[in-house]
Amino acid sequence: MVKKIFLFAIGVFIISLVIYLSGYARETKASQEQQLSPVLNIYNWEDYLAPSVLSDFGQRFGVKINLRTFEDEEEILSSLQSEPGKFDLIILSNRLVGDMLDSGLFAEINLENIPNFKNIEQRFTNRKTDPQNKYSVPYLWGTTGIVYNTQAITDKVDSWSVFWNPAYQGKIGMLNSAIEVIACALKYLGYSLCNLSDSQLQEAGSKLREQRPLVRGYEDPVTLTEELNSGNLWLALLYSGDAKKAMFENKALKYIIPKEGASLWVDNFCIPQSSPNKYTAEVFINYMLEPRVSAENANYLGYANCNFAARAYTSKEILEDTGIYPPEEVLAKCELFKNRGKTPQEVSQREQLINKIWSMLQRSN
Repeated sequence: MVKKIFLFAIGVFIISLVIYLSGYARETKASQEQQLSPVLNIYNWEDYLAPSVLSDFGQRFGVKINLRTFEDEEEILSSLQSEPGKFDLIILSNRLVGDMLDSGLFAEINLENIPNFKNIEQRFTNRKTDPQNKYSVPYLWGTTGIVYNTQAITDKVDSWSVFWNPAYQGKIGMLNSAIEVIACALKYLGYSLCNLSDSQLQEAGSKLREQRPLVRGYEDPVTLTEELNSGNLWLALLYSGDAKKAMFENKALKYIIPKEGASLWVDNFCIPQSSPNKYTAEVFINYMLEPRVSAENANYLGYANCNFAARAYTSKEILEDTGIYPPEEVLAKCELFKNRGKTPQEVSQREQLINKIWSMLQRSN
């Protein structure tokens, strides 16, 4: 009897020990997950985060930031697939968030670690591309329009038609973005950027082929800005924030949203599913949404901010610039580019058509 009691006690002890150790292991793992990593690997456009906020984050949190840049965000998909675990945080347009959401490449974001999410303006949250913002946190927004040199071009510029004017042959620069270039042609033709048909895309492709002999090339925003400032280019398709930088360097430059309307975009923070430092990425996002930090970043970049609370610390010059914050009647003509079909097959076919148009432009002389 004593032996049975002893064995029973030993059994209870072992079971209790196992339960304790498994619970300890879970707590230890959870604790480790909540610890900041020594490094954070970010994949972003060139010069799209203010150096001061990056250095401040590193000093405040003791995290070294490794920044790798891309010239065309279409590179992101192949990079995530070929280099899993390479990146902890990426900056991605609203369109690509929607296109890539079903790929399983994004990690679900724990918004409990991002209390500053409350600072984001409501119209930028819970969008159709990512309801409830499970996989994306809005960063900056803007438009894509025309920058031109008012000294070199004295005629009135208010339409996309200026990009088809033979008088400016060799002085026109276009972004190295298939989507933005095609959106420009679609708007010029009077089409919406939503609910596109293949025939509309093909017509836009034909129009761009007509334009191709006039274009010096398809280049990244930094190169276009430099060439506008030097006078080698007289006009270019450019993002509103980069246009602001160019205008700061060259007072002869002007940015306009054409009367036909333009593309509207929202960029987002996303965390790759393969990120080894997900918690640190969430801490960084929360830091970037602090009103003062967010305003410092937007003031440096010259982009419109999704962070409404940051406006109290944002430069008055930026807030009053209608090229950065267009009036509502102008915004009403601007649209997010939506090329998704209703089925995966339609999405794939649409992407193939866009790629075909883009390849044709790259080959043309």
